[in-house]
Amino acid sequence: MSNKIVLDNITVKNNLVLYDYHTNDELSVFFNTQRMFIQYEEDVADVPLSILAIPFVNTMAGFSWLSDSLLFVDEIDATYYESFKQLKRAYSELHHVQLKGMFVPSRIERNVLESNTKQSVLLFGGGVDCHSSFLRNRKTITHLVNIYGWLNSVDEINNVDASDERTTKEYAHQMGVEAIHIRCNFASQFNLSNIDKELCTPIIGTSYWYGFLHPMAFLSISSVFAWKHGISNLIIASSFTKDRADVHCASFITTDSEFRFATNGCTLHDGFELNRQDKVKILVDYQRSTGKPYRIQACSFNDHNCCECEKCFRTITELVAENANPRVFGFNDIKGSLKQHWERVVSRDVALWGTSKESYYYYYSAKRMRENYENIADKEFVDWFLNFDFNKAKREGLRKYYHQNFFSIIKRKFHL
Repeated sequence: MSNKIVLDNITVKNNLVLYDYHTNDELSVFFNTQRMFIQYEEDVADVPLSILAIPFVNTMAGFSWLSDSLLFVDEIDATYYESFKQLKRAYSELHHVQLKGMFVPSRIERNVLESNTKQSVLLFGGGVDCHSSFLRNRKTITHLVNIYGWLNSVDEINNVDASDERTTKEYAHQMGVEAIHIRCNFASQFNLSNIDKELCTPIIGTSYWYGFLHPMAFLSISSVFAWKHGISNLIIASSFTKDRADVHCASFITTDSEFRFATNGCTLHDGFELNRQDKVKILVDYQRSTGKPYRIQACSFNDHNCCECEKCFRTITELVAENANPRVFGFNDIKGSLKQHWERVVSRDVALWGTSKESYYYYYSAKRMRENYENIADKEFVDWFLNFDFNKAKREGLRKYYHQNFFSIIKRKFHL
């Protein structure tokens, strides 16, 4: 095994953890740096190195499997080491491939975190899934953990990072729990375009972020905070539901549930039995019970809901299906009526939306609209949505896109 990823040193400076590592030359094209950092909001110098090593290993795990690499660290937690084998098996089964690579620690340390079912940490990104999980589990949740992993340096100022922190802390204060914002470069340390092109797409047919990285990083980075506060339960909201047999997303019940640490540290993949419309109804019912605005952040990698992307569109259709006003939930950049706004946006952009599975994306919202039709105020939007042919619109949009961008597409393909 010629490929290797070696963790040379972990340095802790109060709340900042630095991971210096090296790889063989052949793997260097897949990295933008060989230093990973995590900035917590409190001093973590008293956390054992065998626990602190977990985020590095879990973040590198998928890459080591894809590149058939030896992943080496000085020491690791015993429970996590045992769960690593199950994680590898679960990801192999999820992606229907035999993953390679080998994880070798010099020492294995047994850490013991007392089991406490009355306290939980919820990974919180501000979207429908995590809001639903909070409302379902609020009796045990004591902390919300929000993680931003796209920084290039500790001192970088980033609007999305700042917005995520502000939104999470405002919501936590409103709900009477603690909020923790963690800044790091777990994603930006990788050259993801090279990983996707050379490894991920050829082997599993999807991206490294989608196929491995995001839940592996979120759970492991949160585990350090959980250890520090003596909390054994991590909750991560489901992204998909039990009726999706075709899913190859890294955050799945069979994979997330295998992440364990410090003897009793475990993961609850919450809401797998619910579809997205079910989750939206939980939010709408709660908002109606309070009579107050309830802001959600559906728009990924943005500091507000843009009301132009497919994710915003999907969430708005689900809210309308419950006869809810999208503006009450933070969708304020709607120009004109809902029908006018989305008819314009969809006709312009649908060709570039990831809507190859429209029948699933909108199945439950369309079903709910039909069930709830008499109670929905905005029938103009509902009538347009229920009669819109997304497949036809996408075909026509793609033809128009290729016609308008023919020479730039040819030039790009020639360059690649």
